[in-house]
Amino acid sequence: MRHMNPIGRRQFLRGAAGGSALAVLAACAVPTTSAPAETGDAPAMEPATISFWHIWGGVRDEQLKTVLDDFGATHPEIIVEPLLLPNPGYADKIVTALAGDAPDLTMIYTVEFAPAAAQGALQSVDDRLAADDVSSDAWYPGIWDMTQWEGATYGVPFVGNFLQLFYWNMDDYAAAGLDPEAGALVWDDLRHVMSELSTFNDDGNIDHLGFVPGGWVEWMMGTYRNGHDWYGDATPDGIAIDHPLSQEALEFVVDLYARGGGWDSVGAALEGWGNQQLGNPMIAGVASSIRSGIFTVNVINNQNPELPYKLGKYPHGPNGEHLDLIQACWNMVIPTNAQNPDAAWTLAKYLSRGEGHLKFMVEIQGRPAMIRDYNMAPHDAKAREVNPYWDDALEVLNGTQVSLPVSDKLGTAQNILREAFERVMLEVDSVGDALSWAQGEVEAIFA
Repeated sequence: MRHMNPIGRRQFLRGAAGGSALAVLAACAVPTTSAPAETGDAPAMEPATISFWHIWGGVRDEQLKTVLDDFGATHPEIIVEPLLLPNPGYADKIVTALAGDAPDLTMIYTVEFAPAAAQGALQSVDDRLAADDVSSDAWYPGIWDMTQWEGATYGVPFVGNFLQLFYWNMDDYAAAGLDPEAGALVWDDLRHVMSELSTFNDDGNIDHLGFVPGGWVEWMMGTYRNGHDWYGDATPDGIAIDHPLSQEALEFVVDLYARGGGWDSVGAALEGWGNQQLGNPMIAGVASSIRSGIFTVNVINNQNPELPYKLGKYPHGPNGEHLDLIQACWNMVIPTNAQNPDAAWTLAKYLSRGEGHLKFMVEIQGRPAMIRDYNMAPHDAKAREVNPYWDDALEVLNGTQVSLPVSDKLGTAQNILREAFERVMLEVDSVGDALSWAQGEVEAIFA
């Protein structure tokens, strides 16, 4: 999950988000190159030290080091120097590095991936895949699609941002009169939770939230779970921001914030609670429910294993067609400026589809792999030991129906949608005016 803190009124009036990090690539584009692997018999690889940048913070950093130790034991000719990037906050560092002193291998998110590929900052790996007889069929199709740019493959999937699950504290839900086994199934359930379980101190500040809303992303999730796709075929005619189902979702999220004390109060509480991935407010006991990825099971296991929780699908709106969304993917990519691309490719394969992927994802964290076979018997035995909701997670994964477009224009479009949402929350625009403005802006972006 990529968390974005909501901006306040003063920040907003100084100017909306502009995607400045991505502009670095446009100004510092490098020639596109492909680094084909040699076929046939080749001399032994000389010892090489490779830099590997990742975003696995918290307990996952140590878990990754365990996997990298295993890699080193079986690949003594390669020394891996990992670097943990801040998340949120990684984008400026990685985008700047891609245009200059780049690592040998890095994780990169879809929003930054497409512009990087478009500007020639990433190596195509098609020749490497062919030389190693690696088929895309091993990965889930929607995840594999997020490694593609204009018909070429510029990375391999590490982890997809598609299991947007709803977590709830069963004791809290029982206290609110909801079925603790079922949780919140529809929007009205979530409204009830926000009203009944949000509490405030004598100064009016939030002590506890019934649910932690996630800013403009909550609007996006609500729209898709209300059966509507914003982007369609990613052409001007396919863009549908100003749509009744999108409007209904936006009004729902506005109502959630109001029941939780308002935009500014929720923003102040989230800022005080810190990183929402690693300092999870539900785990800390200051919230009754959250929307998060499957990695949260791993965090709960390590931070609060006695927490009485369950997980399920994010509550849906009144429309009958509910879409589960692949938001993005963290790909493993080799920058064009990498010093040791061959050794980097060996590590990329290990972490994306080899034993490293199976161990890190399934066996240690209990989260579904990007490789379909690894989620099935006998590979899933250890996952079932650490994740009591393994089958629930697979149900969501196997039912995912729609993906955001892989486009170098996506980041700019998402900034527009965030701005439209925040204009509504700050009462600068009405819902109708914000949707109309966003529709025109996003159409122009994809023109």
